[in-house]
Formats: sequence, structure tokens, C-alpha cells
Amino acid sequence: MKSLSKILAVTLLFLFTVQCEVIDSGLLDSPNAVTPDNVDANFLLNNIQLSARGIYSGAALRGSELTRQRRLFGGTYAAAYVPQDVNAVHQTTYSSVFIDVQNLLPIAEANEQYFHMGMGQFFKAYGLITMVDLFGDMPYSEAINPDIFNPRLDDAASLYAAALDILDQAIVNFKREDRLAFPPDLYYPQFSGDAKVEAWVKAANTLKLKAYVNMRHVDPGAATAGINALLADEVGMITSRTHDFTFEYSTNDTNPDSRHPLFTNNYLNGANDYIGVSLMNMMLTDKGIRDPRIRYYFYRQRTQNTNDVNLQSCLAASAPGHYTEEDVWCQLVEGYWGEGHLNTNGIPPDTFLRTIFGVYPAGGRFDANQGQGANQFHGLQGAGIRPILMSFLTHFLLAEAALTLDGVALDARQLLEDAVRLSIQTVHAFGASVAVADFVPSQEIVDAFVAEVMAKYDAEPLRTIAKELYIASFPNGIEAWNVMRRTGYPNRADGIQPAQNANPGNFYRSLPYPANMVNRNSNVSQKAGAAPNHVRVFWDTRGADDEFDF
Repeated sequence: MKSLSKILAVTLLFLFTVQCEVIDSGLLDSPNAVTPDNVDANFLLNNIQLSARGIYSGAALRGSELTRQRRLFGGTYAAAYVPQDVNAVHQTTYSSVFIDVQNLLPIAEANEQYFHMGMGQFFKAYGLITMVDLFGDMPYSEAINPDIFNPRLDDAASLYAAALDILDQAIVNFKREDRLAFPPDLYYPQFSGDAKVEAWVKAANTLKLKAYVNMRHVDPGAATAGINALLADEVGMITSRTHDFTFEYSTNDTNPDSRHPLFTNNYLNGANDYIGVSLMNMMLTDKGIRDPRIRYYFYRQRTQNTNDVNLQSCLAASAPGHYTEEDVWCQLVEGYWGEGHLNTNGIPPDTFLRTIFGVYPAGGRFDANQGQGANQFHGLQGAGIRPILMSFLTHFLLAEAALTLDGVALDARQLLEDAVRLSIQTVHAFGASVAVADFVPSQEIVDAFVAEVMAKYDAEPLRTIAKELYIASFPNGIEAWNVMRRTGYPNRADGIQPAQNANPGNFYRSLPYPANMVNRNSNVSQKAGAAPNHVRVFWDTRGADDEFDF
């Protein structure tokens, strides 16, 4: 464990994008060196805010791959991930966010920078909840102590409790009127004064809602009481698009490149990602009307299917024997070109042919049947967002709570309708400046689509809430994975594609522990047993272990 002074030095050098050797501790008395006495709280908080993107992106990626929003490579689940794959999200959470928050709090308190403290505490709680949702039990109480080199695992339920307590502390600090000043704010820069306070309190309350809904199986009493307290709170949660909690990118391409990573990964030199055929097919065929968000989510680089087996090798093969007629296989329609789940096909020369991320949220191109290969000048040119805590998510979570917790007296059906409409409005508004009028769904089409959703709700309420949350969450896969584990939906009956391998092994109920954590900590062993992928996080108690082993 590094000393506090070393940590502060490395943090600030990172912010100025300078790389160097670790400084000898004997030089830290230099008047030019960074010490706890002269570090600027704004620098620390800026790094915390920037690092929080890494927590989101790491969790969103793994969740979207597991839930078929994006392709998961490998013939089996065991081959898909190795512990090294999750080093980055773990390291960002602990080495950047947790340590920087620990360093920030006493400095900010001494300078009466209470809003700085609140923001730091918010991101600490966000990181802690995300670590539990990804891994389960994790080091925490001993993890940031420089005198403890091998911190022990803490029970995951206690980590959720700690995160909720941290959020309460953050809210107190947000509301303090004796603050010295507001800090630079990368998430709610549009607000000032009381409006900024309200926005951050709403975000903290919404993160608490997410935790309570996850807890509903293991502690329904606490979940109900917590949600009802949030409903009674005078500030409330994120319920309108005005307060969506997002990180915004720009079109700036140098010094630094500030475009959305999903844009730079697919619009500069051809596509590097595959969209999952399960999600695209669901949006194409689940209702009698195509999903009104599909032209915003996805951009087709060609609008016709290919007959060339060199471009799509699946054309030369029949569907695997364990597939049914309902399971999507190989091509979809009209050039919606993705890839299947857990296959081992090589990468064909399709980088300017396959379907890629569209205008929402990647800042790419609106699909108006152009059928052209993408380039960096298309669409919003990378000015996308990270959709972290959205108003439509609040409504979906409240709908699920109202349906499943007896003490939450809300109208689940109305909340679902509001959630779906908010999601569509959010997506359409985001892409409005580059949308082509002839291809923008009319209000009549949106109303007819929502009517079909509600008809499905009347037949299967929980399945419908979960499936619509799954679609709306794209590409925030951690929310999709969470709802699948909480509810069992969507599943194969909803069009979730099985693996090509008839026996893909055990689906991940939690991820393997990061290699760096296991290799460097003698008190942590890798998850073991006959089915280590079946190790569950504390709130995941419903359903059979193998229900998603397909």
C-alpha cells in the first residue's frame, strides 16, 4: 500500500497526463512537491469524477456482453472471461476513486468545501455498490489502510449498508449552506446554487433506490421502508429528463480526444464492436411495431443482407441442433448485422458493413437507410453521453418495486408506461439534431407501440417490466444484468439467444475476482468449487443456479 503522499503525487501527475517513476519518499519534503497540506481539492475531485466513468464503463461492458446486448466472445462462459479482464474496473475503483476520496475528505473539510465532500462520497458509494454487483464480497473496511497489505473480504450485505450510509452523509454535505464554494462539476455543469444541490441530492436518492430494489429479495422490509422514505423525501429522485445523471462527451478530437469511446471505437477506422443479434431482433420483432428507438440505437452500414459466406460464415452452416425455430440464428433483416452469443467465429472483413452504435448514446449517426460505411464526420461526431442514472430507470425500478413489494403503494402499470415513454422521449430528444424527419417515428406510432407494451404487461407484468428495462438500459449492461438476476427475465423465451455450443457451461451470477486482487492479497482466494460462476452476490437469491446456462 502506497503512502498518502505518494498517492497524492501520482494522482496529480495523472491529471496532467505525465507518466513518471514513483518518487522517492525522501524527496517529498521539497517545497515543490505535493503533500496533504498543499494539494488542491479540485484536482482530486476532478480525478474522481473522471475515474467514475471507468467504473461505469467496465460494469456496463461486462453486463451488456453477458446479457447479449453486445457480443460475448468465446465458445464457453469459462473461456469468455479470465480474472485479468476485470483488473481495470477494480483498479479504477480502488486506486483512483476510493483512495482519492479518502484523501479528499479531510482536505475539503478543513477548507469548508462540503459540496466537494458530498460529491466524493457519492462516487465512493457508487463504486462500492458496483463492486458488490459485479463481484459480491470485496475488501473494504481494511482496503484503504496503508498499514494493511492484505485486506480481508467484507460481507457484501455490509458493503451495501455502508454505501447507503455514505450516501446519507453525502446528502448532508450537499445541503450544507456554510460551504465555501461549489466545485467544478462534470455531471451537472448546467446547474448552480440551490438547483445544483437539488440535482445531486436527487442523484444520491436514485442510487439508493437502485440499491433498495436490488435488496428486495433478501430484506423486503428494509427495501420497502427505504423506498417509501425516498418517496416521502421533499427533493425526491431523478424522475424527469432534466436531472438525468450522465457524463457528456464532446466533438474534440485532439489534446485530448474527448469523443465518446463507442464512437471512436467504431467510426474512425471501421467497427471494432459487435451488437448482439438478440437485442436487435427483440427490437425488430417483439411487437407488431418496430421499436421507435431502433434507428437511434443502431446505425446500419448497409441496408441489405449479404450472400457472401466470406463475410458471414454462418451462411454456410445450419443452426445448431439445440436451437429452436424461435431462436435467432445468423442474419436478421435489412442489414441489421450483428453477431451471436459465445461463438468462436473469426472476424470477417466486415468493419464497414456490420451494424454499429448509432446516435444514442454514442454520438454516432441516425439511421435513415443511408447504408454507408461510417466515418468520424457522421452524426454527432462523438458528442455522446454515458447514461448512468436516468429518469426512465427510476420509473422502471419503482414499477418493479410496486409490483413485488407489498408495502410500496404505487401504480406499477402507470410507472411502466411512464418509463417506456420517458425512454423513447430521451432517445428521440438526444438525436433530434441529426434525425431525418421522414424516419422519425410519429406520435401515433409511439402510442401504438406503448399500447402493445401495456397489453403485454396485462398478461405478464414482471416479465414485461424486466424486458422493457433491458431494452431501455442499452448500453448500460449492468442494469440489464441486474434485472435478469433479480427477476429471471428476459430469458430464452423472450428471444435471448443461446450459445452456439450446446453446453456452454455456467452463466456468471458474479464475475471472477480480479487477478491483481487475488495475486497481491493473501487473504483473498479466487472463487472456487464445481461451478464458481454460480457464486451469487448477496441480493441474488431467486431462481435456479443454472437458469441462464444456455
